[in-house]
Amino acid sequence: MNRKANISSRLLKIILALSVLGLLAAGGCRFYKKPVLEDNEDPIRGRRVLMDTVVEIRIDGGGDPGLLDRSFQEMERLEGILSRFVPGSDLAQVNAQAGSWVQVDQALADLLALALEAAEISGGAFDPTIGAVIELWGFGSKEPKVPPASELALALKTVDYRQVGLDRAENRVRIPVGTVLDLGGIAKGYIVDQTAKMLRANGVKHAIINAGGDLAVIGARPDGNPWRVGVQDPDQPSEIRWVLPLQEQSVVTSGDYQRFFVEDGKSWHHLLDPKTGYPASGLRSVSVISSNTAYGDALATAIFILGMEKGRQLVQNLPGVEAILMAGEEVWISSGLDLQ
Repeated sequence: MNRKANISSRLLKIILALSVLGLLAAGGCRFYKKPVLEDNEDPIRGRRVLMDTVVEIRIDGGGDPGLLDRSFQEMERLEGILSRFVPGSDLAQVNAQAGSWVQVDQALADLLALALEAAEISGGAFDPTIGAVIELWGFGSKEPKVPPASELALALKTVDYRQVGLDRAENRVRIPVGTVLDLGGIAKGYIVDQTAKMLRANGVKHAIINAGGDLAVIGARPDGNPWRVGVQDPDQPSEIRWVLPLQEQSVVTSGDYQRFFVEDGKSWHHLLDPKTGYPASGLRSVSVISSNTAYGDALATAIFILGMEKGRQLVQNLPGVEAILMAGEEVWISSGLDLQ
């Protein structure tokens, strides 16, 4: 069997991203760094490898350089609660004690509530109980593979967000035995939002946070103009297709070119349909623009799974949400977007 991981694998994405000065291209968005600073101070920049990706924070208009370290520390703290891959994390404990109620941190309870809301809104296109299916495919491992259909059928029986118990009063979570809760499709966005909240509380008025393509901006540029964020062309990921003017907004992109492997001459990407267990087909890329990065994170995945027609209908029914859907030559841009 001819099996090879594409260069978009985890390690190479990190190496490539670290080698590109001034922008991140791993997740579908880039930002341009030529603001006119109102106080002639250089921006404060920092970059770390967290959440299995490269995270960059840029603060413009002056500020406390120590905020960068505190921001990264907060991101690392939240990752230690919300990632099922961190031993001893709250989410890992929920999975390890499936069938029982587990006390969790407020952050996990809040994020899970948002994930279940996104699952309900999308009719299960986004489903945080898809962990067992993801494990079978091996995305994130060194050797992803197409799983046997029989094993996939068994894993799909554990996927149903409606079976998740969430007690908000006591911050307790319970999942059925056999279910694996995975918040990878929404946790990065939540962590970006919480970091932005912390920066605002510390007086930051102009900043960008980019976690591997989950990107949020604080305020406008110091010169008063919107930040300019580029959206990649899925056919040529090194090229920018559109530029979005953003102010107090976020943009998240899901695409079939971001993480995939090739087996027997066919490409298999990581955006799995919770109903079939196989990669969704139809769309190549979905970019969601909203005021909440976590919400946009989940919606980008859900819309990709739903496809062009149902995905477009979902966007049109959600106030404050704009999107770009690309499927080969077919492109749909929601009416509220001002592209450059």
